Amino acid sequence: MKNLHARVCFSAHGRYHNIRYNSSGCYEYDVVVIGGGIIGTAIAKTIKEKIQQKKVALLEKESDLALYQSSHNSQVIHAGIHYRVDSLKAKLCAEGSNLIYRYCESRNIPVKKCGKLIIATTCLDKFRLNQLYKLGLQNKVYGLELLNNWKKVESIQPNCKGLLALWSPNSGNVDWKNVTQSFANDFKAKHGDIFFNCRVNSIKESTKPSHPLMIAESTNCKVFFAKYAVICLGVHSGTLIQYSKQNDYKNISLQVSYYYLNPKLHRFIKTNIYAMPHIDMPFIGVHLSPTVDDKILLGPNAVPILQLDGYKQSSFDFEYVKDHVLSKGFGLLFLKNFQSCLNQVLEKILSDVRTSTLNKYFPMLSKNDILPGPTAVQGQIVTNDGEFVDDFLIEIFGDEGIQKRIINCRFVPSPGATCSLAIAEMIYAEIAKKLT
Repeated sequence: MKNLHARVCFSAHGRYHNIRYNSSGCYEYDVVVIGGGIIGTAIAKTIKEKIQQKKVALLEKESDLALYQSSHNSQVIHAGIHYRVDSLKAKLCAEGSNLIYRYCESRNIPVKKCGKLIIATTCLDKFRLNQLYKLGLQNKVYGLELLNNWKKVESIQPNCKGLLALWSPNSGNVDWKNVTQSFANDFKAKHGDIFFNCRVNSIKESTKPSHPLMIAESTNCKVFFAKYAVICLGVHSGTLIQYSKQNDYKNISLQVSYYYLNPKLHRFIKTNIYAMPHIDMPFIGVHLSPTVDDKILLGPNAVPILQLDGYKQSSFDFEYVKDHVLSKGFGLLFLKNFQSCLNQVLEKILSDVRTSTLNKYFPMLSKNDILPGPTAVQGQIVTNDGEFVDDFLIEIFGDEGIQKRIINCRFVPSPGATCSLAIAEMIYAEIAKKLT
């Protein structure tokens, strides 16, 4: 008969209640990584591979890894062209893409290294594309080339339309869920532990001097005692722990809708075709992307939703709407970018507008060639003065209390997947200072 004991467990509402549990319900680890998307899995794998004698756990609230943004995306390996020179995105993207290509080759993960064309269709876009080229050179993007001769563009991508193009041969495509699963296999091979159906609802200071963090989950009432923790919760990144200097930041979720190209036209798409990145909202921009499973993704458009992780059209969370969608920061952002926001809504609801946007770059398309595709939820962070946070936000060991032992990956949007191994190396370096 199993040995049962009484202990205190946290409910989903943060209250205490006594239950009876198996003695295996409490665990001790050197490092606990919370969140089994591509970032969390890459971090767990890297720490365990480099400090094999340490105990590392990965906690995931679902029954599988990478069920959200890590598997709902355009599958692009980014080269690092349009990020601010002094940003983490710029620093980590070129390094990250090289690490991903090498990793996928070593694990026989299918990759399409078909490059990317960024197309200018107006005189203003031509000026901006020249600026983007200079920025890409500063970011040390491999092989970047400004194509003034349209015949050279057509040799890469026939039937494409525009005035000027920027060619990035180091861009490509991969199924990020496959990559995440491979990371997990590496982690388990080094005797790392993965806990599924494990929804963490609190991190508190423990009474164990050797393991000062107590991480409680509500699904099975397990408790994890840890020396250090890394939080990678995607759109929920601001819900578990909040640093006081970022109290004015609001997580905003967008429903991102992709479409598929009619299979009869697949043979005409040879590379990733991108519009000029939006100045104020660089995560928005139409593109055509060939996937590794021989489909062509079109889009996306992005509109706000009424629940933080609302994949269903009917999803609604009153508290989220009140505190985030109706916040001062989001209101200011909407007013500043009214025309862009309106265009996104029109592209979502009107197929003629959607077709017209895509026709600027690939005129062969008709309305009937644009088929329904997958939907994703994309997280963004809005400041109190109505601006998007435009770089990764990774909070490394705060100044007080339990924050001294926690790294919070607060905001890791695109090109997060491309940068996953580079981010993992950076986090490992910080953890290693504490553990060794």
